[in-house]
Amino acid sequence: MSGFPRRAQRLRPAFCFADFPRIALAMYRNYWKLYAVPMSLFSAKIRPVLRYKKIPHVEVWADAKVIREVILPKTGVGFIPVIETDTGEVLQDTPRMIERIETLHPYPQVLPADPAVRMVAEVIQDFCDDTCVLPAMHYRWSFSEQRQWIIDDWTAVFGASAMRFVGQMSGALPFLGITDKTTGVIEEFYERLLDLLDAHFLEHRFLLGDSLTLADLAFIGAFYPHLGRDPVPARIMRERSPRVMAWVHEVNDAAPPSPWAEPPEVHETLLPILAEIGRVFVPMQMAVSAFVEEAVSALAVGEEAPRVLGMVEQNVLGVREQRIASAYSVWRHQRTARRYAVLPEGERTVVDEILGPAGVLPYLQTIPKARLAMDRFVLKVAD
Repeated sequence: MSGFPRRAQRLRPAFCFADFPRIALAMYRNYWKLYAVPMSLFSAKIRPVLRYKKIPHVEVWADAKVIREVILPKTGVGFIPVIETDTGEVLQDTPRMIERIETLHPYPQVLPADPAVRMVAEVIQDFCDDTCVLPAMHYRWSFSEQRQWIIDDWTAVFGASAMRFVGQMSGALPFLGITDKTTGVIEEFYERLLDLLDAHFLEHRFLLGDSLTLADLAFIGAFYPHLGRDPVPARIMRERSPRVMAWVHEVNDAAPPSPWAEPPEVHETLLPILAEIGRVFVPMQMAVSAFVEEAVSALAVGEEAPRVLGMVEQNVLGVREQRIASAYSVWRHQRTARRYAVLPEGERTVVDEILGPAGVLPYLQTIPKARLAMDRFVLKVAD
């Protein structure tokens, strides 16, 4: 094993589940509760929002007991992160969570007010939630030299359940399309993203200018807990793209807007990143959406739609490989394409001018016909 420091086994969360109700009643009655874990991709998307908006909250580590006794009863699904607000409202699913938080606490804004810029940020979110999972999961589970570090890190959160979770997550790689055929292109993709982001951050503090927005939250999901925190990819990031590492810390710490910040906008240095989205994400998602359309047609109205409906051959970063077909990603595709379709003509023209040369318009101009709707926290077949 290499010289990565091991996580101390004695580390425990600031609040363990058994003590939390008592502590909450005494000290944190009016605080929001964030159920999350430090190594979670989607937890990392939400944590900076609460910090940025200075919403009083306490984070509770979502270990096996919290998932069983808190999250499942409140949502009916075992996904994290979950938020419970000071009024008892429960939020789950990061795109909808961010929108609801923005409604409850509008300032400082993370959702761009300009409709065209907001649409670009939505596309970035869809790309990151789907495609950035590839380097995130590959670099976490494919390198033996950091394996013990990860085991110790996970044991500090999950205790005796850690090895079960480690086995489940590391065993998921083939289903995500991470195989011997694709690991080379995944590493090239990660390094290319680092280079493009580093060039952008040479001129701009955040993805859309001088203020943290949805675009930054989308990227930070993979780039903080996986690629910026796990030893192997973090070392690559520090050595190859130090400006990206600095941005990771700024977003995770929820740095405030610059006093001179202009409204969010799409700068020229972002265009190569958008072109990468058109090159790698759009073909994969279009294949999945076509597959799920057919699979969902066999389900009855009101029936819960399985999150995974099978495996489909896709162009995974330029290599043909089998990968899961996610009904959730198609629901997300529908959501974004519908928002594009109802943009005023002038705003849609601006989006076309930005995203057309990047090859993203097929994604926006095709609304999948899969009959999917989110019923609170459960994806179901709609009429």
